[in-house]
Amino acid sequence: MIESGSSVLERHNVSVIGSRAETLVLIPGFGTEQSAWRHVVEAFRDRYRIVLFDLAGVGPGSQAHFDHVRYGSLDAYARDVVAVLETLRVDRGLCVGHSVAGMVAALASVKAPHLFGKLIMLGASACYRNVGDYRGGFESADIDGLIDSATRDYMQWTARFGQMVVSRPAEDPTVREFVSTLRAMRPDMALSLLLTILRSDVRNRLGEVTVPAVILQARQDAAVAREAAEYLHDRLAGSVLEILDASGHLPHMSAPDTVIAALGRHLS
Repeated sequence: MIESGSSVLERHNVSVIGSRAETLVLIPGFGTEQSAWRHVVEAFRDRYRIVLFDLAGVGPGSQAHFDHVRYGSLDAYARDVVAVLETLRVDRGLCVGHSVAGMVAALASVKAPHLFGKLIMLGASACYRNVGDYRGGFESADIDGLIDSATRDYMQWTARFGQMVVSRPAEDPTVREFVSTLRAMRPDMALSLLLTILRSDVRNRLGEVTVPAVILQARQDAAVAREAAEYLHDRLAGSVLEILDASGHLPHMSAPDTVIAALGRHLS
């Protein structure tokens, strides 16, 4: 059964702001929602038609359509991205994906390169695990411990995870916002997706990406090792890597001016 365009847009809570000729697509990462991009939207709304949408299960606004089996790999999310952009008739859009959404966008560009003019990956990683000589940042035991802790007490885990990911104390507004969105997610969905993300490995797919890519990486990020960003840069032909003067995995929320300035340099 072929899904109608209106169903695709409804399923992913698609928002379109403005009607400029060039399209800027903003995709939130794990545990965040479209509002995470509000500073970026405000900065660029007069220059682009801005498209925002939710990936199934990634944030609290998209859980009704999450399927544990279907979304056991990042390819399912990539197919959803293609479906949304095709429905909106995007042509060579500028796509900014945060965290896992950066790699999802890259996989989507392999499936439908005509939809993308440029990929901008903010805090993305092709593999979060340390494998052989590759340094993704997490040992397998670290991932097991993370999932075990979240399974035992999800609410307590969100508080610790939020501080770790944002790299700020519990009372920081960005930490509070991130923890709030994590707690709005169904724990079983959040943990299923987190496991899929942390166990994902698309290093062998990077050579298939032909769309120009920019990698933006905070200088200190507990979720993504700098070596992982450098690995992406080395294997995405013609890509650009910029290390942002920011800390934490959510710099578009915690240091928006820094991210906006970087986007201004790379979107044109």
